[in-house]
Amino acid sequence: MTEAPRFTQAEVKRAIDLEDAYQQGRPLPPERVKQAVDRLYGEWIAAGGEEKFADVLQFATHVAKTESPTAEHRGETRALWSFKSQPEGAPREVGHRFLAQACGESRGYQVLEDSPVGRRLDSYELWDENVQSALIKRFGLDEEYVQESPAEIWDAASECYAKAATGEVEIFAADIGARSVLGRMEMPRVLGPEGVGKEAVRFPVEFPHHAHLPESMYAFLSEDSIRCQLRLEDYKEGTTTPEQFAAKLGAIDVPEHLKQAHTAAVARLSAATSYEELTAPAAEATGSEITQPEPAQSEPAKAEPEQSVPTPAAPAQPEPKAPPLGHSFVHGGVVPSRVVVPPRPRPVVAGTHGTINPVPEAAPKSPGIEQ
Repeated sequence: MTEAPRFTQAEVKRAIDLEDAYQQGRPLPPERVKQAVDRLYGEWIAAGGEEKFADVLQFATHVAKTESPTAEHRGETRALWSFKSQPEGAPREVGHRFLAQACGESRGYQVLEDSPVGRRLDSYELWDENVQSALIKRFGLDEEYVQESPAEIWDAASECYAKAATGEVEIFAADIGARSVLGRMEMPRVLGPEGVGKEAVRFPVEFPHHAHLPESMYAFLSEDSIRCQLRLEDYKEGTTTPEQFAAKLGAIDVPEHLKQAHTAAVARLSAATSYEELTAPAAEATGSEITQPEPAQSEPAKAEPEQSVPTPAAPAQPEPKAPPLGHSFVHGGVVPSRVVVPPRPRPVVAGTHGTINPVPEAAPKSPGIEQ
């Protein structure tokens, strides 16, 4: 499966325009509140009213579970989204919902909010605080019930939408939160026994750099088939330890070509007592890795030139050409012993001289992508 294409500048601009249009005039003014409540009431009555549904919100739940989650004019690829980020070239952060909708228009993706069920639920404006106040007042509904219902209604729609996936799934999210609709509702359906599986998942949003995780693990963790099985809470700094993350990582299903990297990542996490230990320069190369090779490489190279000078000189002096007095001078044990002494401190110098540049292995600072 090919890598998910990144966003074009036209798609980013369209996403910003969609978000601005959505946010304009919210909370809704009285005339738009009346339109939304009247629409919901009218459709409830047309569907049977109280004889079939206890109230308008029970009817909205029925709509979420029965209306089509698939737009006929879109393709097979289905987009899921969560939270927001600032794409490359964007002047500010933008909600991933609107990036998904922009790509839905340009690439033909299915998007929940642009499906029949999404458009119908959107028209009820159940998240708007002024609409909620109107529902409480007009129908005598409990305040807590009205405030909690939108999440439950959209959960039902999201579940049906995710179950309807038959082809590739594009995940518009930097990290997947365990408590988000994407993390607790949609991804389990996509990856479950009846879902399309991890091989069908792609991320057009780059995996953010987390400064507490080793840079050497970035390529592995950013793999689509790995990333879709993890949750932010599995590796979040301050609430997890490397050992806890290792347990989560070790339990996921890994493709054959990533198993070696998976084993190495789990082993490294399991051996660390803190994230600081993982990203510290000393954790990238142990003392034995630095000092042990040095004597083997540096000691012979430095000791041999020193020893090669006196060693031939000692036997060379007894040649017949030299007078006896000179021969007795060279034969004395003083010269060889002085030549041997200097190399002794040299291994100590060489052993402490070897330094490893920590820059390539140190974890980079986070670019600030929202999580």
